[in-house]
Amino acid sequence: MPWRSLHATEAETMMKHNLCIVLLLLSAIVGAAAAANTSLEEQIAVTGVTVNPDALMRGDTGTVTVEIKNTGETGVAISRAELYPNGISVVNDKTYDSVGTIGPGNTMSFTFTVRADASDGIYYPIFYLDLRDSGSIRYSVPVTVESTEIQVNIVDAPKTFPANSEDTIVLSVGNPRGNSVNGVTVTPTGEGVASTQTAVFLGALSPDEEKNASFRIQASQSTKLTFDVSYRNGLNEHHATLTIPVEIGERAVEPEMVVNNIEVARSGSTVTLTGDVTNAGLKDAYSVKVTVDDPATPTDPYPVYVVGGLESDDFSSFEITCLAQGASSIPLLVQYKDEDGETHSETVTVSLSSTEQTGAGNQVQTGGSGVITRSGPQTVTRSGGMGMSFGGGFAQVPLLEIGLVAVGGVAVAVAWRKGYFGKIRDRIRK
Repeated sequence: MPWRSLHATEAETMMKHNLCIVLLLLSAIVGAAAAANTSLEEQIAVTGVTVNPDALMRGDTGTVTVEIKNTGETGVAISRAELYPNGISVVNDKTYDSVGTIGPGNTMSFTFTVRADASDGIYYPIFYLDLRDSGSIRYSVPVTVESTEIQVNIVDAPKTFPANSEDTIVLSVGNPRGNSVNGVTVTPTGEGVASTQTAVFLGALSPDEEKNASFRIQASQSTKLTFDVSYRNGLNEHHATLTIPVEIGERAVEPEMVVNNIEVARSGSTVTLTGDVTNAGLKDAYSVKVTVDDPATPTDPYPVYVVGGLESDDFSSFEITCLAQGASSIPLLVQYKDEDGETHSETVTVSLSSTEQTGAGNQVQTGGSGVITRSGPQTVTRSGGMGMSFGGGFAQVPLLEIGLVAVGGVAVAVAWRKGYFGKIRDRIRK
């Protein structure tokens, strides 16, 4: 190869190398210039906003937290951070009067306490960040004020309350708000009212969630019963109340003993009372017993008739024997227990003035606390078609009728075996 050609090739290689160096230097210069042209405001980004609680009720105190991040490669000096009210009050507006420098890639958060003094609506306080070297950042934060309260309703409650008797009241507590509430507690209060539960804790209620609270209430007088529902929205405590009237009185839904079809018969000094006892209430009666009270004295064979349980609209016959020398009437005592085990009794007065030795009767009906007496002969009506009722002994089984039917059957069988029916048939033919 000629010397001139070799020298030209080396020169071209050197020129290419120098050109690459120049391009790299230009790229570095352009990058540095671009970095220099990036403003400090552009390095700071708002990465998160939190409002607690999500929705404030009027008068509530809450917090607004703003988080920022330095996305650049150089530190940014911050003079102060502030939240301008714009419709709501800011309690700690001087907390961030001096902040400092946030390094590249670092985050920083600012928490402000706010108070909802305004009416319901959405407000936009402005987060303001003042940079020390130059510029500032503004960011609008939405804050909702919504004052809808917790709803309390009656699910089940009696219209009247028997005095000193326990009854159940069921309430529903619902959250119609758009945010959760916490620490929901229901407390009953009322003069002359006692509850087996001093309070019922329901805990947290999510938006549109409903929970029930059940109370066993015992009232000694007519009064007003108030249920106080306390709950927290964030750190703010609120109350909702529900008041219901408590009226003392008897209820038809309780067991109600009705006595009728009474028949009175005398045998010497012994008086026998028979009749029916019916549960006319809407609840079952338990341990039902029928006997007599002073001046009558229960005596054998049936001093007490044990009916047992009586469902609603069910009835049973009874028979009582007693001594009532010189008495013009006999108190018939019906005792029973309700579903809570509490014992009740009702007294029915049976007149003896028109009773003869063969027996005559009075029809007596009780309803609640009153007694209604109707005089006149009566016929005892019993269930089962044959008047059979167990629970008072075999005296109520119609032995005479059964015996007659049995004797008749035996006689027919004997006559058939002796051929009497055939002889009678032959005589008829002749």
